[in-house]
Amino acid sequence: ICGFCPQLRELPNWPNVKIVDCYRCTLLTKLPKWQNVEKVNCSDCSQMIELPNWPNVKIVNCSGCILLTKLPNWPKVRCIFCDYCSELIELPNWRLVERVNCDYCSQLVELPNWPKVRGVFFGFCPRITELPNWPTVENVSCHNCKALRELPNWPNVVCVDCNVCTELIELPN
Repeated sequence: ICGFCPQLRELPNWPNVKIVDCYRCTLLTKLPKWQNVEKVNCSDCSQMIELPNWPNVKIVNCSGCILLTKLPNWPKVRCIFCDYCSELIELPNWRLVERVNCDYCSQLVELPNWPKVRGVFFGFCPRITELPNWPTVENVSCHNCKALRELPNWPNVVCVDCNVCTELIELPN
């Protein structure tokens, strides 16, 4: 809708909007609480300080929103991209999430036990020391997580990338 509009400071509260693409709107600090939005791309909105709890959102890309410290517990979110959110302290326990990308979230200390997650990508998260036993996970990328000490025995895992996890002691069977 308005991607790469670096002078834009505010977006209207459109009552029926389903898709919002406002990437690289570097002066935006917050977004309206759109009731019907299902997909939001606010990546590289470097002044974004918070995101609302959209009740129907399924896909969110907030990668590069470097001032975000937390994200809402969106009830219907399935896919979240929050790479390079370097001030992000914690992630909610999204009940329906299937894919989470949070590479380079250097302040994250732990990840929730998401019950339906199939793909988790969190390379270069230096503070994470242990991981949940995600029951449905198939793909995990935790490369360069230098404090990570062990991996759970995930029953459905197909691919694991744990390169340069220098504190990793052993791998499960």
